[in-house]
Amino acid sequence: MQKRTYNYRNVFNEPIKIKQLTQNFSLPYFIKLRDILIYLITIFLIFVLFHSIVSFISSYVPLFTMLFYIGVPYLMVRLIEKVQPDGKNIFWFLWDYVSFYFEYLQPKKKICHDTKVNYIDQSVVFDEFSYRKKDK
Repeated sequence: MQKRTYNYRNVFNEPIKIKQLTQNFSLPYFIKLRDILIYLITIFLIFVLFHSIVSFISSYVPLFTMLFYIGVPYLMVRLIEKVQPDGKNIFWFLWDYVSFYFEYLQPKKKICHDTKVNYIDQSVVFDEFSYRKKDK
């Protein structure tokens, strides 16, 4: 019998899903935990940052508050789910970009042959060099 290796990458990259909330109540479909967290964080940020604007507009446009607080977070969840820069999850991409920014761009370092080199503002000047072949 020949042994075969199995790639567990797809299994471990599968998002956490919720279906059963209590012993007596379960949803008819799965909901990703990541989507719930993104939705709640977006509602919180919108409420903190734009509450005065939304309340002003909702005084003139009926149901704007409900549309804004339900629609915008839903669209954010769909947008974040759809966008995959460099083939990565958006959160991993942002983490890599922020770490690259603070590790390389912020301290003004350059990369030469996969190693960090301190950034030099001065120009490089080469001395004259004469090349002579040795006589045999």
